[in-house]
Amino acid sequence: MTAHESVHPTPDEVGAYYDLMGPFYATLWGDNIHVGYWTGPDDMSSHVEAQDRLTDLLIEKVNLTTGQTLIDVGCGVGRPAIRLSRHSGASVVGITVSADQVARATMLAEQNGVTDRVRFERADAMALPFDDETFDAAWAFESLLHMPDRQHVLQEIWRVLRPGGKFALTDVTEERPLSDEHRALLYGSFMLRSLETIERYPALVTAAGFVVDEVIDISAHTKRTLQFVSDALIQKRDDIRALYGDDLLATLEQVWPQLAAIQRDHLGYVVLVAQKPR
Repeated sequence: MTAHESVHPTPDEVGAYYDLMGPFYATLWGDNIHVGYWTGPDDMSSHVEAQDRLTDLLIEKVNLTTGQTLIDVGCGVGRPAIRLSRHSGASVVGITVSADQVARATMLAEQNGVTDRVRFERADAMALPFDDETFDAAWAFESLLHMPDRQHVLQEIWRVLRPGGKFALTDVTEERPLSDEHRALLYGSFMLRSLETIERYPALVTAAGFVVDEVIDISAHTKRTLQFVSDALIQKRDDIRALYGDDLLATLEQVWPQLAAIQRDHLGYVVLVAQKPR
């Protein structure tokens, strides 16, 4: 990741960012673009194992079966959607504003033999291209922080869910106040539009029409993520240099330790589960 000039990134700019940085994420993050969940200080799980554990938590929360459908809002390169479908037999439509992510996710679905029930398309969550009451469930892994209007996106998700439909989200939260300098670095590096606090999140979701079932603070279980990526950057610096050149590598090596420190000292993480009333 590298700092971006835009203070308020548009969906197209977020898509262009992920198009550009797709190889970076593939090299250092793998097929999950979300944090990991470690059970405690003695948990020696790899980054990928910890990421899959977080996915499995949301699979449990939406609790789908064969024949049901889920929309993945901000699907990344598709690993969580594919994991859900293979576990439950449910069908998934993943959306992203990145053409590169659509291509990578589609290829991953082909490799996993699930294209009959998992597909990906380029779409803006601010205007979901689906009819009312299309899906049985929805989830969003760390995607609402990119959205120009978080409340509007929540209302769009509510619109496309059937009555009784489950909605699960994960999001980075502002656990301790950020300085202006830290906020600029964090927002620019990840193309963020806003951060919420765990305390404010339930009211946002309720205002969109949902009934909140659970709010789970898993901040302490996610703190290792950016340090893992920082360590991976050191190990794979030659790969990143080959992809992006010396100048961007130097920027990344300077910025990533700072981002890891910001996560450790200031950021939290929430899992929220809600339901559209019947």
